[in-house]
Amino acid sequence: MGDPEWWTTADVAAFLGVRPSTVSHYRADGRMPAPDQTIGRTHMWRPARVREWHAGRPRPGVGGRRRKV
Repeated sequence: MGDPEWWTTADVAAFLGVRPSTVSHYRADGRMPAPDQTIGRTHMWRPARVREWHAGRPRPGVGGRRRKV
């Protein structure tokens, strides 16, 4: 069986390994794609879109501040 058709905030959080409130902050700050669909107060994304966005994110420790020499 494949992925569900839609992921909720909780599903995205589980995939990313963060709390649902973190996903809400990412969404509010524009650090992740806007929901593909919203029903009432429930935001939903297509799993493939979340995976694609996540694959393009910088990995921890990449970029960031330059060390002073």
